[in-house]
Amino acid sequence: MEDIIIRGGWIIDGTGKDRYKGDVAVSNGVITKIGDLKGLQAREYLDAANLIVSPGFIDAHAHSDTCFLQDDSCASKLYQGITLEVTGQCGDSPFPGQEGDGEWQTASFDAFVRKFENEGRRMAVHQAIMMGHGSLRAAVMGYEDRKPTDEEMSKMKALLDESLAQGVWGMSMGLEYAPGFFANREELAQLGEVVKRHDGVVTCHMRSEGRQIFDALGELIDVGKASGVRVHASHLKIDHYSMHGQADKVWQVIENAREKGVRITADVYPFTASCTSLTIRCPKWSLDGGNEALLAHLSGARRQDVIEGIRTHYFNAERADTCFFCDDGGLWPQIVGRTLRDVAENDLHTTDYAWAAAEILMRTRARVNCIFFVMDEGDMLYFLEKGVSIGSDGWALSGDPKKVEGKPHPRSYAAVSEFLRIAREKKICTLEEAVRRITSAEADVLGMRDRGRLLAGMKADITVFDVNLIAPRSTYMEPVQLSIGVRHVLVDGCVALRNGAQTDIRNGKFLRKM
Repeated sequence: MEDIIIRGGWIIDGTGKDRYKGDVAVSNGVITKIGDLKGLQAREYLDAANLIVSPGFIDAHAHSDTCFLQDDSCASKLYQGITLEVTGQCGDSPFPGQEGDGEWQTASFDAFVRKFENEGRRMAVHQAIMMGHGSLRAAVMGYEDRKPTDEEMSKMKALLDESLAQGVWGMSMGLEYAPGFFANREELAQLGEVVKRHDGVVTCHMRSEGRQIFDALGELIDVGKASGVRVHASHLKIDHYSMHGQADKVWQVIENAREKGVRITADVYPFTASCTSLTIRCPKWSLDGGNEALLAHLSGARRQDVIEGIRTHYFNAERADTCFFCDDGGLWPQIVGRTLRDVAENDLHTTDYAWAAAEILMRTRARVNCIFFVMDEGDMLYFLEKGVSIGSDGWALSGDPKKVEGKPHPRSYAAVSEFLRIAREKKICTLEEAVRRITSAEADVLGMRDRGRLLAGMKADITVFDVNLIAPRSTYMEPVQLSIGVRHVLVDGCVALRNGAQTDIRNGKFLRKM
């Protein structure tokens, strides 16, 4: 007697092979049999007639590390068919930490998982978490713009080695954020060597995704070359208008590196707007010491220097409409859902948009997040055609607008469903290839051997969906809208979504690399 049989679907196994008709049997959290299973009995049957049965989808890049504290449903991801998120990204993870860093900033990965389990926390989808280089650097040497001493370098290596031994999947770098952007290539390559010893991967929010993108990509490739570690470009994009139309040249750099033996991959989200802290537009020197140092400069003698840095880096009259405030940190809710131009002219009564950005940073204690409409659709589609994984760069959020703060980027609710819609409507690849990109391709990036393929003996993370219906509903102004078209989702063999409705199952775990 099987636990569950999924009957009569078109099976796409995640490897890129052609679909075929069949049934899937699941017991004890594992796929036991695939094929014509008419004579087999089960405790529950799920109808998949005219539907696709595939491995559960993997979100290659997410920031849901502690989203379970606000809401354990992970509905924004589950309704897209996502069963696993790769978290701890852009150099930021809940470990290692020091006393006083925050309730959920723990000393190690083991300590973090213990806290999750001991407090009876739950979540609906799995996480494969990375150690953030920024968190690692901050734990050892704070937010200081300098090279580590030999002793500090040894401590960073030891902390990284410890968490890798405990099962984290690699190290993430956020080189456009403090304190990550204070690190040089030598520091990053030395840490990459530690990751390589554990057969992990180094993911990277590169130092530039705009005017210096070629230098930044070269830096990531150099880290891979010097250390031998597998490297991965996170949310690959071109985010400055002066560089639009050069996706082919960017991709050629990646291809050239591969030909020379560098193991490099990438993920993309299918939107032309990014989302991050407004502090990303500040000069780097102003963040030597973190956000508190920035706020001190903004309230002190160097305020105008910060403003001029913001102006040089980004803000002028032509760009004021491309910045859309999505989260105020709970300090100025009136700006959420509005552009910088709108807030500057109507609330701050100025057309000096760099000054306005500085004032908004002050009033929100540098907690404000923005959506930046800065990418070109042609570049985005070019990257999507190149075999990349799909990463939302978003969060696992509730489907109830009352439980969601601000106006989060639609990518949290729609990155995978939008990719499948684009694949279907623009025919950028076959459905089998699209499924491979969001299943086995990312499992291979991680070195994950027991998920990402629909094969007997694999863990039963399974998504059943209607290829003609799957689509996003989330928009920039009304983001908290769940995707449609996913019929059933199994997480470790338990039904988390049945007939398009979420169940009470919260079977998500922090998976360990073994």
